[in-house]
Amino acid sequence: MTISKELAEYKSLYAILGDLHKNFIRKKQDITQLLERLAVERRNAFSVLGRTNRLTRRLTSRQREITGITYYIETPIISKELETLPESGLPEFKADCQNIREVKQQGLLILALIDDIKKKLLQLDLLEQRCKELILSIKKALAAYRHELWVIQKKLYPFGVFSFFRRFFRSVFGKTYFTFRDLDNITALGKLTNLAFKITCSPLV
Repeated sequence: MTISKELAEYKSLYAILGDLHKNFIRKKQDITQLLERLAVERRNAFSVLGRTNRLTRRLTSRQREITGITYYIETPIISKELETLPESGLPEFKADCQNIREVKQQGLLILALIDDIKKKLLQLDLLEQRCKELILSIKKALAAYRHELWVIQKKLYPFGVFSFFRRFFRSVFGKTYFTFRDLDNITALGKLTNLAFKITCSPLV
């Protein structure tokens, strides 16, 4: 095979690599936007789950132990997921190769890079799918939490502010703000809150 044909093949491989690299850059930008959306969903989740703190303030230590409900800090987790995205560079095209051996060496290098970038594109596809799944899971968990919180608040405060003052005066006179009959409802909320919290903190990989 002449050097001109080898160069033509090398040029063709380099063009394929260039197209793959463009796809890689586009995919990486899409995933970066998805990760930013995930960060927003997580911040929102921590804020919403923080409403449970209103209940924990009223629970005694024994009641908190029974219900399994804990205090949630309204601070998003620190994520380094953007830093874990793979990198992929595009080497400079060498058109001034002097002999067939040098052209073949460059062709083998390009083939190795093509294989590498295909693997990284597959990695990005999996990362994109996981990111979308996690965003959807957080949204569903928060929807369930909001509904359960609304139901339980209706049970705990059936008469609105009057129920609140009744419980407040109970605590003033040395009784617990919540009765042990209330704990079943609060325990159910605690379990759902813990689940939503774990989903929110789930690692991407």
